[in-house]
Amino acid sequence: MLALAECTTGEVARLARRKNAVILLPLGAIEQHGPHLPLAVDWLGAEALARAVAPHLERGGYRCALAPALPYGASPLAADWSGTVSLSGPTLRRVVGEILRALVGHGFRRFVLVNYQADPGHLAVMAAIRRDAERRRGVRVLFAGFAPTPSPAMLSPRVAALLRSARPEREWHAGELETAMMLAVRPDLVGRALARRLPPAWVDWRARLRPGTTFRRMHPRGRGYFGSPAAGRAATGRRALRLRGRLIAAELLAALQSVRR
Repeated sequence: MLALAECTTGEVARLARRKNAVILLPLGAIEQHGPHLPLAVDWLGAEALARAVAPHLERGGYRCALAPALPYGASPLAADWSGTVSLSGPTLRRVVGEILRALVGHGFRRFVLVNYQADPGHLAVMAAIRRDAERRRGVRVLFAGFAPTPSPAMLSPRVAALLRSARPEREWHAGELETAMMLAVRPDLVGRALARRLPPAWVDWRARLRPGTTFRRMHPRGRGYFGSPAAGRAATGRRALRLRGRLIAAELLAALQSVRR
């Protein structure tokens, strides 16, 4: 996989002429992730997921280029926690849209938005971004990770089966899986001693996830996490990334092949 920003302009021009070129654009967020994880979880997670997906796409015959990750997203659920930087929907739509328009102008036609931000406000913008981009003839925008239409691969029961949690159905934001992913990707940023002491937060977040709500309203006495961070292990994070990479790539390859036909 090429790193787009490390290429020369000539190398990018040659890549854009290839019919099998695919741009991977990681999209994350800068938002609170409990007392034990950094604000950059979704940003780092998006790039880690892109790196897990790309080798499978390349074995499927595509030439992947990893665009620089966009750290900021729409984070209304976490907007009232210190450090969260939540872009408005119109701003996010315009920024990502202009990135895609610039690359389309240089000849690229296939894009994968590798999105690790699951806030419903962010996902609504992702749907609009895809509609905007695909108005251009021949342009295709696909999603890896969290998508406006839930991805069976990202939410596969096979991923949930890797967890040690006593209640995997209640795992979510900054819980076991995200703690495990960070232990695998950037262990230096994890407050491991604190994570091991955190009690589980068993909240039925699906029932409480409605328009206008926030993490504080969903769990007023909570510390900004849902699930059991103490159960997180680096090995689980590595296995989950590998499995998600394979499953998501299979979905993407099927979608890309359908375009070719």
